[in-house]
Amino acid sequence: MSPEPIVTDTTGAAGYAVNAQYYDLIFPTAHRDALRSALTALLTDVRRVVEIGSGTGQFTETLLANLPEGGEVYAVEPAAVMRAALTTRLAALDAPPVTVLPEDALRAEVEGTLDAVVLLNVLTHFSPADRRTLWAHWIPRLCPGGLVVVDVPMPRSAVAVPASTIPGRVLGRRRYDTVAGATVDGDGLLWTMTYRVHEGDRLVSEDAVSFPSFVVSEETLNTELLDAGCEPVDGPPAGVLVWRKGEH
Repeated sequence: MSPEPIVTDTTGAAGYAVNAQYYDLIFPTAHRDALRSALTALLTDVRRVVEIGSGTGQFTETLLANLPEGGEVYAVEPAAVMRAALTTRLAALDAPPVTVLPEDALRAEVEGTLDAVVLLNVLTHFSPADRRTLWAHWIPRLCPGGLVVVDVPMPRSAVAVPASTIPGRVLGRRRYDTVAGATVDGDGLLWTMTYRVHEGDRLVSEDAVSFPSFVVSEETLNTELLDAGCEPVDGPPAGVLVWRKGEH
Protein backbone atom coordinates (compact mmCIF):
# COMPACT_ATOMS: atom_id res chain seq x y z
CA MET A 1 0.00 0.00 0.00
CA SER A 2 1.34 3.42 -0.93
CA PRO A 3 2.03 5.80 1.96
CA GLU A 4 -0.44 8.53 2.82
CA PRO A 5 1.07 11.69 1.33
CA ILE A 6 2.03 14.64 3.46
CA VAL A 7 0.01 17.62 2.24
CA THR A 8 1.85 20.93 2.07
CA ASP A 9 0.86 24.44 1.06
CA THR A 10 1.92 26.42 -1.98
CA THR A 11 5.22 27.39 -0.32
CA GLY A 12 6.22 23.72 -0.49
CA ALA A 13 7.86 23.99 2.93
CA ALA A 14 6.43 20.78 4.43
CA GLY A 15 6.98 18.90 1.19
CA TYR A 16 10.65 19.82 1.03
CA ALA A 17 11.15 17.98 4.33
CA VAL A 18 10.15 14.88 2.35
CA ASN A 19 11.74 15.41 -1.04
CA ALA A 20 15.00 17.21 -0.16
CA GLN A 21 16.80 13.90 0.38
CA TYR A 22 15.70 12.72 -3.08
CA TYR A 23 15.82 15.98 -5.02
CA ASP A 24 19.10 15.64 -6.90
CA LEU A 25 18.57 11.90 -7.35
CA ILE A 26 15.20 12.19 -9.07
CA PHE A 27 15.63 15.42 -11.05
CA PRO A 28 15.39 14.38 -14.74
CA THR A 29 18.90 14.44 -16.19
CA ALA A 30 17.89 15.62 -19.68
CA HIS A 31 15.84 18.49 -18.25
CA ARG A 32 18.64 19.51 -15.90
CA ASP A 33 21.22 19.47 -18.71
CA ALA A 34 18.96 21.50 -21.03
CA LEU A 35 18.50 24.18 -18.37
CA ARG A 36 22.22 24.29 -17.63
CA SER A 37 22.93 24.71 -21.35
CA ALA A 38 20.35 27.49 -21.58
CA LEU A 39 21.91 29.37 -18.68
CA THR A 40 25.36 29.04 -20.19
CA ALA A 41 24.14 30.33 -23.55
CA LEU A 42 22.28 33.28 -22.03
CA LEU A 43 24.34 34.40 -19.07
CA THR A 44 28.01 33.99 -19.91
CA ASP A 45 29.76 37.15 -18.69
CA VAL A 46 26.66 38.42 -16.87
CA ARG A 47 28.09 39.96 -13.71
CA ARG A 48 25.34 40.15 -11.09
CA VAL A 49 22.59 37.52 -10.91
CA VAL A 50 19.85 36.73 -8.43
CA GLU A 51 18.53 33.17 -8.48
CA ILE A 52 15.06 32.77 -6.97
CA GLY A 53 14.52 29.34 -5.40
CA SER A 54 18.06 28.00 -5.62
CA GLY A 55 17.05 24.69 -4.07
CA THR A 56 20.01 22.35 -3.72
CA GLY A 57 22.19 24.49 -5.99
CA GLN A 58 22.13 22.46 -9.21
CA PHE A 59 21.88 25.62 -11.28
CA THR A 60 23.71 27.90 -8.85
CA GLU A 61 26.89 26.05 -9.81
CA THR A 62 26.22 26.77 -13.48
CA LEU A 63 25.66 30.46 -12.77
CA LEU A 64 28.93 30.61 -10.85
CA ALA A 65 30.83 28.77 -13.58
CA ASN A 66 29.87 31.46 -16.10
CA LEU A 67 30.56 34.53 -13.99
CA PRO A 68 33.29 36.92 -15.15
CA GLU A 69 35.91 38.05 -12.66
CA GLY A 70 34.30 40.27 -10.06
CA GLY A 71 30.81 38.88 -10.68
CA GLU A 72 28.50 37.57 -7.98
CA VAL A 73 25.38 35.51 -7.44
CA TYR A 74 22.62 35.98 -4.88
CA ALA A 75 20.94 32.65 -4.12
CA VAL A 76 17.47 33.07 -2.58
CA GLU A 77 16.28 29.91 -0.80
CA PRO A 78 13.81 30.19 2.10
CA ALA A 79 13.36 26.43 2.78
CA ALA A 80 15.87 25.48 5.49
CA VAL A 81 16.21 21.86 4.44
CA MET A 82 16.95 22.80 0.82
CA ARG A 83 19.26 25.58 1.97
CA ALA A 84 21.27 23.03 3.95
CA ALA A 85 21.94 21.09 0.74
CA LEU A 86 22.67 24.35 -1.11
CA THR A 87 25.25 25.62 1.38
CA THR A 88 26.88 22.17 1.60
CA ARG A 89 27.29 22.11 -2.19
CA LEU A 90 28.63 25.66 -2.28
CA ALA A 91 30.99 25.10 0.65
CA ALA A 92 32.76 22.40 -1.39
CA LEU A 93 33.74 25.05 -3.96
CA ASP A 94 36.75 27.35 -3.60
CA ALA A 95 35.37 30.57 -2.08
CA PRO A 96 32.55 31.04 -4.61
CA PRO A 97 31.22 34.62 -4.98
CA VAL A 98 27.69 33.70 -3.91
CA THR A 99 25.57 35.10 -1.09
CA VAL A 100 22.81 32.82 0.22
CA LEU A 101 19.66 34.67 1.28
CA PRO A 102 17.18 32.81 3.55
CA GLU A 103 14.32 35.28 3.02
CA ASP A 104 11.48 34.52 0.64
CA ALA A 105 11.61 36.02 -2.85
CA LEU A 106 9.10 38.78 -2.10
CA ARG A 107 11.24 40.15 0.75
CA ALA A 108 14.87 39.35 -0.03
CA GLU A 109 17.06 42.40 -0.64
CA VAL A 110 20.28 42.94 -2.57
CA GLU A 111 22.54 45.96 -2.97
CA GLY A 112 22.94 47.67 -6.31
CA THR A 113 21.58 46.71 -9.72
CA LEU A 114 21.31 43.26 -11.28
CA ASP A 115 22.01 41.91 -14.75
CA ALA A 116 19.66 38.90 -14.54
CA VAL A 117 16.89 37.36 -12.45
CA VAL A 118 16.64 33.56 -12.79
CA LEU A 119 13.66 31.44 -11.66
CA LEU A 120 13.86 27.71 -12.41
CA ASN A 121 11.30 25.17 -11.16
CA VAL A 122 9.83 27.65 -8.71
CA LEU A 123 7.22 29.78 -10.49
CA THR A 124 4.34 27.42 -9.61
CA HIS A 125 4.76 28.42 -5.95
CA PHE A 126 3.57 31.97 -6.71
CA SER A 127 -0.07 32.98 -7.02
CA PRO A 128 -0.98 35.51 -9.74
CA ALA A 129 -0.95 38.27 -7.12
CA ASP A 130 2.40 37.14 -5.74
CA ARG A 131 3.88 36.96 -9.23
CA ARG A 132 3.01 40.61 -9.81
CA THR A 133 4.58 41.46 -6.45
CA LEU A 134 7.62 39.41 -7.47
CA TRP A 135 8.07 41.36 -10.71
CA ALA A 136 7.49 44.67 -8.94
CA HIS A 137 10.15 43.72 -6.37
CA TRP A 138 12.92 42.53 -8.71
CA ILE A 139 12.54 44.15 -12.13
CA PRO A 140 13.27 47.68 -10.84
CA ARG A 141 16.58 46.23 -9.62
CA LEU A 142 17.48 45.08 -13.14
CA CYS A 143 19.74 47.30 -15.19
CA PRO A 144 18.44 48.35 -18.64
CA GLY A 145 18.83 45.34 -20.92
CA GLY A 146 18.83 42.96 -17.96
CA LEU A 147 17.23 39.53 -18.35
CA VAL A 148 14.46 37.58 -16.65
CA VAL A 149 14.83 33.81 -17.22
CA VAL A 150 12.22 31.18 -16.28
CA ASP A 151 11.77 27.56 -17.25
CA VAL A 152 8.93 26.83 -19.69
CA PRO A 153 5.81 26.25 -17.54
CA MET A 154 4.23 22.82 -17.88
CA PRO A 155 1.35 22.30 -17.96
CA ARG A 156 0.17 25.77 -18.92
CA SER A 157 -3.44 25.27 -17.81
CA ALA A 158 -5.26 23.42 -15.06
CA VAL A 159 -5.60 19.97 -16.64
CA ALA A 160 -5.14 16.65 -14.88
CA VAL A 161 -1.79 14.92 -15.37
CA PRO A 162 -1.99 11.09 -15.27
CA ALA A 163 0.47 9.47 -12.88
CA SER A 164 3.67 8.29 -14.51
CA THR A 165 7.04 7.00 -13.32
CA ILE A 166 10.05 9.25 -13.74
CA PRO A 167 13.35 7.33 -13.61
CA GLY A 168 16.04 8.68 -11.30
CA ARG A 169 19.64 7.93 -10.40
CA VAL A 170 21.38 4.88 -8.97
CA LEU A 171 23.55 5.06 -5.86
CA GLY A 172 25.43 1.87 -5.13
CA ARG A 173 22.94 -0.96 -4.82
CA ARG A 174 19.87 1.28 -4.78
CA ARG A 175 17.82 2.85 -7.53
CA TYR A 176 15.52 5.88 -7.14
CA ASP A 177 12.42 6.93 -9.07
CA THR A 178 9.30 9.06 -8.68
CA VAL A 179 5.64 8.45 -9.46
CA ALA A 180 4.15 11.86 -10.28
CA GLY A 181 0.61 12.91 -11.19
CA ALA A 182 -1.76 15.84 -10.67
CA THR A 183 -5.46 16.46 -10.25
CA VAL A 184 -7.28 19.73 -10.92
CA ASP A 185 -7.52 21.89 -7.79
CA GLY A 186 -9.66 24.95 -8.50
CA ASP A 187 -7.66 27.11 -10.92
CA GLY A 188 -4.51 25.13 -10.22
CA LEU A 189 -3.26 21.61 -9.68
CA LEU A 190 -2.69 19.27 -6.76
CA TRP A 191 0.45 17.25 -7.44
CA THR A 192 1.21 14.00 -5.67
CA MET A 193 4.79 12.76 -5.78
CA THR A 194 5.82 9.37 -4.46
CA TYR A 195 9.56 8.90 -4.08
CA ARG A 196 10.61 5.26 -4.25
CA VAL A 197 13.83 3.43 -3.39
CA HIS A 198 14.53 0.04 -4.97
CA GLU A 199 17.21 -2.57 -4.44
CA GLY A 200 17.10 -5.11 -7.24
CA ASP A 201 13.46 -6.09 -7.60
CA ARG A 202 12.61 -5.12 -4.03
CA LEU A 203 10.88 -1.87 -3.08
CA VAL A 204 12.86 -0.70 -0.06
CA SER A 205 10.88 2.40 0.88
CA GLU A 206 8.60 5.10 -0.42
CA ASP A 207 7.62 8.58 0.75
CA ALA A 208 4.83 10.73 -0.66
CA VAL A 209 3.87 14.38 -0.62
CA SER A 210 0.99 16.32 -2.18
CA PHE A 211 1.27 20.01 -2.88
CA PRO A 212 -0.91 22.57 -4.67
CA SER A 213 0.61 24.58 -7.49
CA PHE A 214 -0.40 27.54 -9.60
CA VAL A 215 -0.40 27.20 -13.37
CA VAL A 216 0.49 29.97 -15.79
CA SER A 217 0.67 30.24 -19.56
CA GLU A 218 3.38 31.89 -21.62
CA GLU A 219 0.80 34.44 -22.77
CA THR A 220 0.00 35.43 -19.19
CA LEU A 221 3.68 35.75 -18.34
CA ASN A 222 4.20 37.94 -21.40
CA THR A 223 1.41 40.23 -20.24
CA GLU A 224 2.78 40.43 -16.69
CA LEU A 225 6.36 41.07 -17.79
CA LEU A 226 5.32 43.63 -20.42
CA ASP A 227 3.41 45.48 -17.72
CA ALA A 228 6.59 45.38 -15.61
CA GLY A 229 8.72 46.87 -18.38
CA CYS A 230 10.23 43.80 -20.07
CA GLU A 231 9.98 42.57 -23.67
CA PRO A 232 10.03 38.86 -24.61
CA VAL A 233 13.23 37.65 -26.24
CA ASP A 234 12.60 35.75 -29.48
CA GLY A 235 14.11 32.30 -29.97
CA PRO A 236 15.31 31.58 -26.42
CA PRO A 237 17.32 28.39 -25.75
CA ALA A 238 15.32 25.18 -25.32
CA GLY A 239 13.57 24.85 -21.98
CA VAL A 240 13.39 28.51 -20.99
CA LEU A 241 11.52 31.74 -21.62
CA VAL A 242 13.39 35.04 -21.54
CA TRP A 243 12.48 38.72 -21.23
CA ARG A 244 14.73 41.77 -21.51
CA LYS A 245 14.17 44.96 -19.54
CA GLY A 246 13.67 48.07 -21.65
CA GLU A 247 16.40 50.65 -21.98
CA HIS A 248 14.37 53.39 -20.31
